[in-house]
Amino acid sequence: MYFYKQKLLHQAQLKKLIDHKYSCTNVSLMDPFLQPWWCWLVSKVPLWLAPNLITIVGLIINIVTTLILISFSPTGREDPPRWASALCGIGLFIYQSLDAIDGKQARRTNSSSPLGELFDHGCDSISTVFVALSACISVQLGFYPRWMFFQCFCAMTLFYCAHWQTYVSGTLRFGRIDVTEAQCTIIGIHMISAVFGPSIWMTKIFGQLELWSSMAIMTILCGGWSLLEFFSVIRAGGVGKNGSTVAMPLFGGTWNYTVCAIFTFGFVQVFATFCQSFRAGGVGKNGSTVALPLMGGIDVKTIPLYFAVFVFGLLAYQNSAVIFTGGVGKNGSTVAGTSVLSPIIPFLFVVVPAYVISQKSTDQIYENHPALYIMAFGMITAKVTNRLVVAHMTKSEMEYLDWGLIGPLCLFLNQYFNSFLPEYYVLWFCLLWCTVDLVRYCGQVCLEICDYLKIELFRIPYPPKPVMTSQETDDLQQHQQQSNLNNNRRSYPTTPVRSLTVPSGMGQRTVSEDSSSPRVTPSSSPRKPHRV
Repeated sequence: MYFYKQKLLHQAQLKKLIDHKYSCTNVSLMDPFLQPWWCWLVSKVPLWLAPNLITIVGLIINIVTTLILISFSPTGREDPPRWASALCGIGLFIYQSLDAIDGKQARRTNSSSPLGELFDHGCDSISTVFVALSACISVQLGFYPRWMFFQCFCAMTLFYCAHWQTYVSGTLRFGRIDVTEAQCTIIGIHMISAVFGPSIWMTKIFGQLELWSSMAIMTILCGGWSLLEFFSVIRAGGVGKNGSTVAMPLFGGTWNYTVCAIFTFGFVQVFATFCQSFRAGGVGKNGSTVALPLMGGIDVKTIPLYFAVFVFGLLAYQNSAVIFTGGVGKNGSTVAGTSVLSPIIPFLFVVVPAYVISQKSTDQIYENHPALYIMAFGMITAKVTNRLVVAHMTKSEMEYLDWGLIGPLCLFLNQYFNSFLPEYYVLWFCLLWCTVDLVRYCGQVCLEICDYLKIELFRIPYPPKPVMTSQETDDLQQHQQQSNLNNNRRSYPTTPVRSLTVPSGMGQRTVSEDSSSPRVTPSSSPRKPHRV
């Protein structure tokens, strides 16, 4: 059963998928400390349990716990119960653990396949949306909707950029401060909210600045660092498809510098807008205002935000440095031979409409329903990220347009025609459309790969095939070579073959075969002789 009438993956893509080899470098600070826990946990998992089933169970737990938290605080301004924050932190820890052991379970059961890598990254792209949103709700960032928008889309952007640089270099790189560290930080945020209550983030630590502003500072620092690395990759440029270059001369420079200037200007403008709204103050708890003086103190709520800014900038810097140094393809192109800048276009088709629609809404659709809005655009972002992962693993070109963009297009057209439909209902339609489109795409791709590899998505052979050691692999190869040699000897006999003659009167043709070379004596008749 397929979800589309036509297949999404061509035969050439499936063949390249078979040749795909997972390449990863990891220098994470916390992974070595968590490895003993992960190894112990996977040893308790039964061998009949499929790795993909482990991943999907963790994702479902993460989504359900986050939705429970959202149900108590849909705008990010309400006080959710403490047990909901604790449950969300536990759910994220379970997802982190199960996501870490799925690969170990695959190697343990000798069931590793390209489908497992694709399925793992697909679940991560969806989880990123809910993890970032839950962190914002735990610190009641809904009082500052622009910061909430910035925080959530920074997380989605960094995840996309991580696979962007993988598409360029062919290797997924985890830095010293990466996904594991970010997840542990968010788990800590949930537990602080569970123990002390969400109001702890309104505590003033220096003057009028709240604790949650620290998260904003860290996000800004990390984002700036990351953008710097991206600019270095863009400046280096890469050769596009068919050997063409994306660098074009422009007043003694290249178009790459123009891209850098546009991104820099946009980042500075957005940051200035955030700072302006921050200084102007927002509506605090119970209707009070939270005035942020220019030279004031630091609020407790901003500390996680500043830390997140720092982490985002660090990750973006690491990813962009890889992109700007060129790809592993021909003349510095991507693994598919395309331009290193090409993946930015599909992502801009999602982020730019998300920002424009939120600013142009007459009903303030984002400010009144931030969680619903972020989930809607998060689903289409997850699909675009999955398409990038598929393009990398199949070494194919990534298409720019996507059917999931119909959801944001409906929001845009509704605003263009003066909101002839309530934006709230159009937003719900956008969320449902993007979610169904994401599930259809992921399901179709998984089914096509399963059919091609002759495997099942959530089931593996039991008992599993034993994993052969290197010595056993060498012995098997030698045995196969010896068998092939014996077969070749049987197919070419060394004993002479008797002469083959035909009856007299029809001409004579004699064929003598020996181990050296055949000798043919032609007869006077062109007809083929009968063998006797």
